[in-house]
Amino acid sequence: MENESRINVTEELNYLRSLIESIDGQVNTLIRGLEELRKAHLALTDTSLASSKETRVAIGAGIFMEATLKLDGKLLVPIGSDIFIHEDPAAARARLEENMKEVETSISSLNGQREEISRRYDTILAAAQSQSGENRDVRRNQK
Repeated sequence: MENESRINVTEELNYLRSLIESIDGQVNTLIRGLEELRKAHLALTDTSLASSKETRVAIGAGIFMEATLKLDGKLLVPIGSDIFIHEDPAAARARLEENMKEVETSISSLNGQREEISRRYDTILAAAQSQSGENRDVRRNQK
């Protein structure tokens, strides 16, 4: 009976630990996405870009090329599944701001879940350690 209880506690702790690690991974992914959204938003709101005639644009694999920015026209904005729409810069900024709020809300929600799971993990661990200490004391007293 004691062994079965110990196994259940161990399984529960392992499960909670895996949930915490999963949430940490999700939060890290969301943070990277949020940084990308913030960079795009900054590019659309930075007034110095409008006066700059040329800038460097990343084309992938760490390679950049010189480009001329045309900030007064419509932008190509991805909406998912490799589909793009033309959108004016003000609408794109509004879309980015909304996306940033949604990501921040998701991060906050996940952090709340993580805190709750961590508290449960700590409570179970403390109870298991306490019971383990009590069992050792009982065995010593029986000898």
